[in-house]
Amino acid sequence: MSLLALLGVLVLAGYMVWLDVQLRERLDSRQYQLPARVFARPLILREGMVMRPDELEAEFEALNYKKMPTVDEPGQWQRDGMEYLVWRRDFIHADGREDKAKVRFRLRNDEITRLRDESDAALKEFRLDAAPIGTLLGGGDDRTPVRIEEIPPLLGATLIAVEDQDFVHHFGVSPRGIARAMVANFKARGVVQGGSTITQQLVKNIFFDHKPSLWRKFNEALMAILMEVHYDKSYILQEYINEVWLGQQGSRAIYGFGLASEFYFQKPLSQLEPHQIALLVGLAKGASYYNPWRNPERALERRNTVLDVMLEQKLITQEQHDRLRKKPLEVASAGGAAQNPYPAFTERLLEELRPYYSVEELRTAGLRVYTSLAPSVQALAEKSISEGAEQLEKNRGIQADSLQAATVIMENHSGNVLAMVGDRRPHYPGFNRALEARRQIGSLIKPAVYLTALERAHEYNLATLIDDAPIREVTEDGQVWMPANFNNRSHGLVPLYVALSRSYNQATARLGLDLGIESVRQTIRRLGVQANLPRVPSLFLGAVEMTPFEVAGMYQTMANGGEHVEPRTLLAVSNADGEQVQRFRRKASRGVDEVPVYLLRYGLEQVMREGTGKSALRRLPNSVAFAGKTGTTNNYRDSWFAGFSPGLTAVVWIGRDDNERTSLTGATGALSIWTEMMRKLPHRHGRIKAPRGVEWKPVNDQGQYMDPRYCEGGREIPVSDESRLETAPGCQGRGRSWFRNWFGDDKKEEAVPREEMTPGWGIDPEQQRREQQQRRERELREQLQREQQDTPDGYPQPIPQEPDFYPEEIQPPPQSEEERLRRLDEAGRIQEERYLEEERRAREERRILEERLRREQELRRGGGAPVEEAEPWPPEQEDQWP
Repeated sequence: MSLLALLGVLVLAGYMVWLDVQLRERLDSRQYQLPARVFARPLILREGMVMRPDELEAEFEALNYKKMPTVDEPGQWQRDGMEYLVWRRDFIHADGREDKAKVRFRLRNDEITRLRDESDAALKEFRLDAAPIGTLLGGGDDRTPVRIEEIPPLLGATLIAVEDQDFVHHFGVSPRGIARAMVANFKARGVVQGGSTITQQLVKNIFFDHKPSLWRKFNEALMAILMEVHYDKSYILQEYINEVWLGQQGSRAIYGFGLASEFYFQKPLSQLEPHQIALLVGLAKGASYYNPWRNPERALERRNTVLDVMLEQKLITQEQHDRLRKKPLEVASAGGAAQNPYPAFTERLLEELRPYYSVEELRTAGLRVYTSLAPSVQALAEKSISEGAEQLEKNRGIQADSLQAATVIMENHSGNVLAMVGDRRPHYPGFNRALEARRQIGSLIKPAVYLTALERAHEYNLATLIDDAPIREVTEDGQVWMPANFNNRSHGLVPLYVALSRSYNQATARLGLDLGIESVRQTIRRLGVQANLPRVPSLFLGAVEMTPFEVAGMYQTMANGGEHVEPRTLLAVSNADGEQVQRFRRKASRGVDEVPVYLLRYGLEQVMREGTGKSALRRLPNSVAFAGKTGTTNNYRDSWFAGFSPGLTAVVWIGRDDNERTSLTGATGALSIWTEMMRKLPHRHGRIKAPRGVEWKPVNDQGQYMDPRYCEGGREIPVSDESRLETAPGCQGRGRSWFRNWFGDDKKEEAVPREEMTPGWGIDPEQQRREQQQRRERELREQLQREQQDTPDGYPQPIPQEPDFYPEEIQPPPQSEEERLRRLDEAGRIQEERYLEEERRAREERRILEERLRREQELRRGGGAPVEEAEPWPPEQEDQWP
């Protein structure tokens, strides 16, 4: 018998040695497989920044900051009138960790002022933490590991009180706990309480499944004893807190209190209140049974039971206990806890990550991905798309739920995609219309036709007359193309900007044919479009399929003055500790010169003021220079609007997935949603600075120059200084030589570009007329002074006719008819001499010009110094990826 006992002891010892090896190998080499975590762009508060209260509070909501009467901890904010106090959480940004800190500021006329830190020192800017917006490539186990020093003491004490009151004293197995469970189960005549310690539960979670058996219990006990031998209590508690299962979201398992805190309350573990800790501890008994979304009453009862234990163990006071029991569960909405709440944006993000990271790395390496998404802008876009589509169906008698919609919003200068919605149900991870729906874009392509013309400054300007008359074109395959205007009416000769702003098809088609299909195709390419472009005349009217994302990139190039910035969602990636950061820089290239793009912008602004987009004008702030274009395809299948402000570009598409008729034009459909979004976003006020090489000149309805020195009236438009405007009859000054009519006055200083764009935008019309009149009077005075200075010595001053003016002194009226005739002869002689002098000066100017041209030709033939060709700027350094 003793031999058998000895043999049994030896076998058990050997088995425990084997278990010990398995235990230590598993725990010592243990690494969590963590999916990549995605963060929105952090909001940076700046002095003078445009920000409305509702937009600011939407950012706080995305961060799950709580509005409180007094700010007591990070993650809270307070508002007193228009004064704000915010306590930022600490956060690991791509450029390093920032500690928690407070900031004060005031909103005045929707601008941030008096930005101050805790010591009342002025700040130029203050960065908040970035909102977590989900994980990538979900499925399987997910957790947010925490270290023992990051665990709130109340959480550890509550867990021990509820799950294992002998945890500090036992050696892995608690005989007293087992006995207590047996008594409770006997009284209840069923299994109502387990005797497993926290150590045993950790062993079960790591090494075994959850099927009950005596053999599993035996192994649990042995391995729990071994774990207590090798590891201290704090490590065991830390691992249990990271390992316990606390919920499920589809195929995604929620493990650990760190992730559960974000999943149920959208806040870090350190910010949980006692009643929230009580709910999470209660879920450890059965996360499915006590699910707070499916079974809120059951979850509330379990939470209050844990609060009773906390009072019994003196972890909270009686006053706290009574107050906390009355609180609701306060869990976040089930949608807000989604693993991927922004599926359209995330799809584009994955496209940008794919060249640099494998699927395995994104699923298991715990990467931190920093993106361009702006939570407040995304929330506005989602609401506008969902409610806008529903409202259009209701107001226009369209079948309910038949319309679909998509939108893209991006910053002009940076190319950062701030928001993307690919479905009227924004959180539905199905077909992403923003990236994948290729639809004909209609008149959205027309700006490229007019830009091609405006690049030829010697041939076209905004006032050039275009014939909006019926046109017939036979294509190479023998088909006849006869485009018509929207209302089947022709308008004759119209200025180029009018044909653009009113979207005349016939005028656009005629202009496109004059320019050539290939020229227009190249312009579209230089605007950043990579889509397939057919070589057919119907290209001029939008017979090209593009996605909303591609259209946004094209219009953003126009908004940037011809510089194409590659749209991006990905800003940086780091490892789980915020180290080894890879940054993705802005990529830009200039495709179009800024002067013709500026002229095009004027035309697109007229779309908003007097063309197909004017219905939006009364709802938009008139101090912001909005520009855009409507688009409608055949049979009203697609409704488009693409437009921009000085800082933002947005595109909206509305249509049906079956490609059937919607009965909506660009103006009656997409424009209404675009306007709703843009009027609520912050914009830079004022008008656009003109580039050098642009002058403002008044023209009549025939496109002729109304020289303000000789006539009044006309509409002021921007004109390239390379353009030659024909002067209107009656506006040509007497005595101007042919040389000055063609080349101007060589004494005239180089035109200084205007500081602003589109006269009249955001300006009182009476003030505009007064400014124009004052400018004309000033120009007349300057012309008179030049004429007086240019008069050669010995020539008397001319006698202007209206009004009678004598520079030296007022002469008395003539005493006789002879005296009157003598004065008239004298005035005629003086005027004739001035004309002769003008011709002499013109001949001299021509001689000087010819001499200059002759010398330049000699230099080109090799007679002078060599001419060096300009070298391009060195390319921006590329990121070095492993």
